[in-house]
Amino acid sequence: MDARKHIKWAIALTLLVNAAAMLSPIINSGDAITYATLANHMVTSHDWVSLVLDGQDWLDKPHLPFWITALFFKLGGVSAQTYILPGFIFHLIGAYYTYRLARMFYGKQTALLAVLVYVSVFNLMDASIEIKAETYLIGMIMPACYYWLRYDTQFRIKYLLLGAMFTAMAVMTKGIFTLFTVFSGLACLWIYEKQWAKLFSMKWLAAFAFSLLLVAPELIALQLQFGQHGSGDQAQSSLKFFFWDSQFGRFFNTGPIQNHNGNLFYFVLVFLWAFLPWTMVFFAAMYAQYKGFRTVDKGERTAFVFLASAFGCTFLMFSATKFQLDYYIDIIFPFAAILCAHYLTNGVVSRMLFRVQIGFLSLLALLTVALAIYVGNAVILAMVAAIVSGVLIYAYQTRMASLNFRTVMNSALAINLLYGFLVILTASAFTAYSLPYNAAKLTGREPSIPIYVFQMPEAARELALYSGGAAQSINEFDPAKPPGTAFYLLIRHDQAEPLHLPGARFKQVAQLNVVVHKTGTFNKLLQLAKGTWPLETVDLLEYLPS
Repeated sequence: MDARKHIKWAIALTLLVNAAAMLSPIINSGDAITYATLANHMVTSHDWVSLVLDGQDWLDKPHLPFWITALFFKLGGVSAQTYILPGFIFHLIGAYYTYRLARMFYGKQTALLAVLVYVSVFNLMDASIEIKAETYLIGMIMPACYYWLRYDTQFRIKYLLLGAMFTAMAVMTKGIFTLFTVFSGLACLWIYEKQWAKLFSMKWLAAFAFSLLLVAPELIALQLQFGQHGSGDQAQSSLKFFFWDSQFGRFFNTGPIQNHNGNLFYFVLVFLWAFLPWTMVFFAAMYAQYKGFRTVDKGERTAFVFLASAFGCTFLMFSATKFQLDYYIDIIFPFAAILCAHYLTNGVVSRMLFRVQIGFLSLLALLTVALAIYVGNAVILAMVAAIVSGVLIYAYQTRMASLNFRTVMNSALAINLLYGFLVILTASAFTAYSLPYNAAKLTGREPSIPIYVFQMPEAARELALYSGGAAQSINEFDPAKPPGTAFYLLIRHDQAEPLHLPGARFKQVAQLNVVVHKTGTFNKLLQLAKGTWPLETVDLLEYLPS
């Protein structure tokens, strides 16, 4: 059996299942709607410097992800696909440099397996479609780590320029705390090898300074938006936010955005499910490599120190903070993927680990089937049944293969089953019941006819993306003094009745039973897919001027 061929097919299948979520015409999360709106404003206003949301200056994250999204909007038009595509490309860049880093340490076989582990980690699959800042970060941090490692062993201008460029891009995506992840592995490696002088050498001070120099576009943008449009104090405040409040402020919980519910073991619990289906493999890999640390050659010790330090230092940093969100640790999963791949390539999976792993995978498959039955959608149930049958047939045909091979392939297939189900479930639920999507189908993409959305600002932002920028959020509406031109009005039915709408010049186009706020619990999504979640009745009215 050609294991490499099977692994390549598994990588291709996983990427196809992952990318299939881009076929959905809907942007799924509330944060994604906000980020897409910010990027869309850059395109429509021709102002590529300012971050503006609902007419107000917006200062929460650096500019680079919005510049990238705005560029794709400019080239391909505004849609869910052009919003997701650049993030997915950075997801692939992260996979490529995970391969290169693993190959530099361990060789081609481990590198290929590291890519399969990377692309099949549940939280990375989800993040590549939801498009958090972490999706972009992985595609910047992994190449930065790779080129700095090459720069450490051999001075070449190419390594300096690329290392500094990707490092600066990471800083312009999430802030200067990303430097901790980029350099922690190297710093721990120098300490382990007693190369203390490198910590303060001119070679590395120059690299650090050059990286910060390339952050200039972000600083210039902040100065132009808050220095010219606002006061000098606002410009100074924006720089303080970028360098301190957005980073150290969250770390020490003293910034404008705070969370008082942080827990030291929060990310331990998150890791258990976020790194599925490889969680148990990771623990086994760490134990095996730690136990055999003194018996392996220097190259393997170097690799373990770098990878474990890059993973562990960032993990501990996030655990020590009070402001904690589950997707923060996505940026260190590639390091864990390489450690898992090395173990699966060079170690021997015990029968106990194999049984535990197969037990977990069986539970994932049974959970998927149970959820499909619960939702009761015939199409979804048929697709899940077909996929489960295919997985079982493949598992039977490879039953004589090694435990390592079966652990790898069954894990990848199981997570594809679960993720594929969630993609179909989410797409079917939101296309059926999302207010902005269904309103856009009725009004068309016609920017010349405005759409006023009454007291539903999030829905207005999303509708503007689907309708060519025609939607506007309003908090007050007087039917006796409407605008003089034709327009559409989206208003909750119980708010329209006291205003005696429809009536006079208002014509009812449709009455929609929809969900206004898509964000919520997974239980809400399941009930929404069944059509049993309490939906809101929203009227779509058209004003016909005399």
